[in-house]
Order: sequence, then C-alpha cells, then structure tokens
Amino acid sequence: MSYEYYIAPDEYEMAKERGIRPALLEKRVRTLAWSKTKAIDTAPQPKNRVEQRWVELAERNGICYSTFIYRVNQLGWKQERAATTALANRQEQACKAREQRGKYPVELLEQAARLGISYSTFRSRVSRGWTLEEAAGKPVMSASEIGHLTIQKLKKRKG
Repeated sequence: MSYEYYIAPDEYEMAKERGIRPALLEKRVRTLAWSKTKAIDTAPQPKNRVEQRWVELAERNGICYSTFIYRVNQLGWKQERAATTALANRQEQACKAREQRGKYPVELLEQAARLGISYSTFRSRVSRGWTLEEAAGKPVMSASEIGHLTIQKLKKRKG
C-alpha cells in the first residue's frame, strides 16, 4: 500500500467544506496515517463549549484547566461535575487498582502493611516461592539481624 503525505490544494478545499481545518487534515494524514479519503470524509468530533464560570470554579477547587477540559470533552462529564469533583488521591487510586486486580487477598496485603512489609517486598517474596502467608507474615529483618544470621550460617559451614 502506498502512503501519500502530499495533500493537494483541492483536497484542502474539500476538507474545509466538511468543516475540517488544515491542521486536523494534516494530522490525520501525516501523523495518524489515515487515508486521505477517510481524513477528508470523517467529520471532526464536536467539542463542548465550556462556560467560564465552570472553569473558574474548577480552578478554585484545585482542578487545572486541562483536567477540566479532559473531563468534559473526553470523559463526557457535565461541566458542573467536572468542576466540582475532587481530584483522586494517587495513593487511593493505586490501592483501588491493586484491589481490583485481585491477584493477592486484601487481608494479606493489609497484614503485610501492618508489619511494615511494602507491596514490592511482598510481591518479591511471592515470586521467589514464598507462600502468601509467609510473605505477609514474616517481618522484614533489620541489617543487624541479617548480619547475625549470616555469621550463624558461616559458623555452621565451618563447624
């Protein structure tokens, strides 16, 4: 299949008649690799006009303009919702995502956290063959504990 980057003046004119700006036509053809026919014949997606009062409210609520616009145009939210729904806490989002994956029981992850075992340590232990219960139940050793254990192992070998 041959691919043409060149857009003729009459093709720009046809696109303009269909409400497609030159920049959009060029993006479709040169960046997105659409056929020129598809790029010219596909109507642009309508963008929602935002009211300034909602933009100002969003900013007062700590929601930046780009997030507000994304919520309205991409997620299809009403402007009021986009301006008033608080941003999600990243840690809460990560916890929810982890729970939804459901790979490890939440109770064991909570137990591990209570013992100071990070999620990555828990996961690493499981990948090395530990049972889920062992990975969540054995506290992380301090550097001095590791040193004492190493000395004991060396003494047994020399024994």
